[in-house]
Amino acid sequence: MSSIPNTFRKLSGAADITKLKSKKTALLLIEFQAEHFTGALPVEEAETLLPCAVKMMDWADKHKILSIHVRHLAKSPASPVFAPQSNAVEFYPPVVPRKNHLVETKYASSIFSGSGIHTVLQSHGIDTLILTGMSTPSTISASAHDACHLGYTCLLAADLTASRDVVSWDATRVISGKKMQETALANIADKYAQVMLSTNIMALPVEK
Repeated sequence: MSSIPNTFRKLSGAADITKLKSKKTALLLIEFQAEHFTGALPVEEAETLLPCAVKMMDWADKHKILSIHVRHLAKSPASPVFAPQSNAVEFYPPVVPRKNHLVETKYASSIFSGSGIHTVLQSHGIDTLILTGMSTPSTISASAHDACHLGYTCLLAADLTASRDVVSWDATRVISGKKMQETALANIADKYAQVMLSTNIMALPVEK
């Protein structure tokens, strides 16, 4: 039996998070938008994320952890997906912003591309991000990559992310969302973020 491979995070000396500081942590709810539920880019089992997302929002509010809803908008109203002012870009209930939550808009895969979110996070003194949302191989992976290189410590809630089916590179078969999800989570855990179940994240001690 072959040995377990090293990970980039382990080799780089990245330490696992064992507690959170409420004033330095932000919960990011990314692309909980109708496009992924009823639109042209349906994500496999997206509906199963909703109750868990609400629980995490409740947990964040209880501990006074900043929650930021990140929506994707296409730059052109003629775009076939995420067209501005279309129903597809609306936040999908019940994962909608609350009065004490912030909303940021992005125009590319990463939450940091074409948005002011880095400035917002810095102005609030945030250094730790909890990433949730869709889809894992694209937006979540790109966001984790950029967050890591911007110096943030990242947690990713495995059961609060999901992936969609895609066509293989040679267009001969469909790669299931489940397979894409497993591979994307492994890649993120290898390089960019500590990946945990949401229940385990919410069980971490939270300090002010």
